[in-house]
Order: sequence, then C-alpha cells, then structure tokens
Amino acid sequence: MMEKTDRTATTNSLPGTLPMARIDGVRVRGLRESKGLTQLYLATVVGVTTDTISRWENRRYPSIKLENAEKLAQALEVELQAILEQDDGESQPVPAAGGTSNQTPVATPARRSRSPWVLFVVLLAVLGAGGAGYLLFRPHDITVSAERILPAHVPAGQSFPVLIRVRMSEAGPVSLIIKEVLPPACVVVDSEPALTTFDARNRTIRWISRAKTRQLTFAYVVRAPAGAAAGEHLDFAGSITLKQGGRDRVPILGAATITVAPFHWADANSDGIVDDEEILTVYDRYSDMPKLKFGRDLIDNIWAGRGYYWDGKTGKYVVLGNGRDRETEAQRP
Repeated sequence: MMEKTDRTATTNSLPGTLPMARIDGVRVRGLRESKGLTQLYLATVVGVTTDTISRWENRRYPSIKLENAEKLAQALEVELQAILEQDDGESQPVPAAGGTSNQTPVATPARRSRSPWVLFVVLLAVLGAGGAGYLLFRPHDITVSAERILPAHVPAGQSFPVLIRVRMSEAGPVSLIIKEVLPPACVVVDSEPALTTFDARNRTIRWISRAKTRQLTFAYVVRAPAGAAAGEHLDFAGSITLKQGGRDRVPILGAATITVAPFHWADANSDGIVDDEEILTVYDRYSDMPKLKFGRDLIDNIWAGRGYYWDGKTGKYVVLGNGRDRETEAQRP
C-alpha cells in the first residue's frame, strides 16, 4: 500500500463533496509511456474508459476523484504525489506571435555542405545499428494462461476456497490484472494475497500484481448464498490482462461451476468422510497459503473422526467419532 501524502495543496474536501485531486496529465502520460503501459491498462485498473484516461492526459479534466487518482498512481507504480499538479511550479514563457526579443542575436556559423555519399553512408550506419538494436532489445511477447480450481460442491451458506494458478511463458517482471466475477449473492471472506479492489455492486474482485516468476497463485474464500437451493449451480468467470499490449484479455480456464449440495467441499467423492487422499489434496493445494482461512481445523476434525453429516436445519456439520457424535459449528473464516 502506498503511503499517504500531504494533499492539502492539491485536493479539495468541501463538506458534502467528494475528495478531489488535481493531477498533472502530461506527467501521467510521460510515466505511462516510459513504463510501456497502455491507456487500456490504466483504464482497467482505475475502472474507467480509455477515453477518460485520454482526457486526463490531455488535461481536459485536471481535477478527478481522489480515489481514482490513488488507483492511477498505483497502476503507474508511483506515489500519489508523483502525479499531482504542483502549485509552486513555474510555467515556461511563451513568446507572442510576431513578438520581438530583447536578447542579442548570436551569429550562427555557416554550415559546410557535405557530400551526398557521406550522408548516405551515415544513414546506412544508423539504420543498421537501429535494426541490430531492435533485434537484440525488442520486447518479447509473453504468453499467459490461467486455471481456476474449485471444489465440486458446498452446502448453502458455507465457505469454500477458489484457487487461480497463473503460468507465463517466461519470467517477468510484467504487470498483471487478475479479474474474477462472482456468482450472485456470494461474498468474499478472505484472500491471499489481499485483493486490490472489490466491487460489491458488480460482484467483481481484482488483483494487480507485478510478476517476476513464471508461476503465481491467487486464492480467495467465498461464502455461498444462505438461501441457495440444493442442486443450484454457482458460476464463476474471470480473465487476465497483461501490461504488454493490453488489448487482449486471456480467459481463466479450468473449473467454473460449483454445485450446492449437503457435503463438505473437501469431501470430493461425497461419501461422508474425508479420507487420507482427500486431506492430502487439501494440504498439497493450500500449503503455500498458510494465512488463508478456509476452515483447516474443521477438515482435520472430520478426517480424524469416523465421518460427518450436514445438518441443514442447524447449519452445522456433525462429526462422528470417539464413540459419540459432536456438533461442529459451520466454518466461518
């Protein structure tokens, strides 16, 4: 997270109005171009259109919402202060058309003409060097693929983890936007790494990541709707946007649907127990996510017992073991 800066001279916060920030559009465009970012990339991160980004860069809207300015700075990988308009900056004087200057003219030495053959040889050398430089230093196209891993089922009102594994053709660094659209009435209760944005109205979550390795994993825990009916399907959709190019979005493949059913999500074959193979699968998949709250203790209890069943009336798992049944509160990460 970026540190807060003193915005007294660059923002307004009148009562009843949204906090605003005055951005330097020329500086924004320069930063974007120097980092090889597209207007589409910035628009996706901030949540606006490319036309809006263009207007900001051309200073048609110098004052924008502070929230958008902070997202813009994050996308450009700079502090907020770096894109704010400076009040103490001095404008460069622009001479009026047809105006005169008080400066004493300086004599310009006469240029000696050069042979056309010399110019031709110099031109060939420049073109040759430029071509070699392009072949040596031209940016490589990095391809990306992504797979979503979902459990097969979950009871209504219960939480379950979602994994997104991203693979790239070569190591970065490269900036990515991972976007997921959740099923209706589903709620995100945890994630690793932390989400960059969560739009509850559009049920959309996003991460912005600077990838330096060929493989990355993003995970989040979702609570299924409490009123979902048995047999109902909860559908997911998502995409990956690369900084490079920025025009094409790669869909997230793999599992896209989880079914509402009276079985714990770790019980993959729905037989009322979590066996050795199933618990090892859980630990293998989520071993790199030690802080992710997906109900690890409950799964351990079910595995250690003789089985379990889901009590839909009480909203609890009943774990069987040690000669007596014990009710276990439904997981609430």
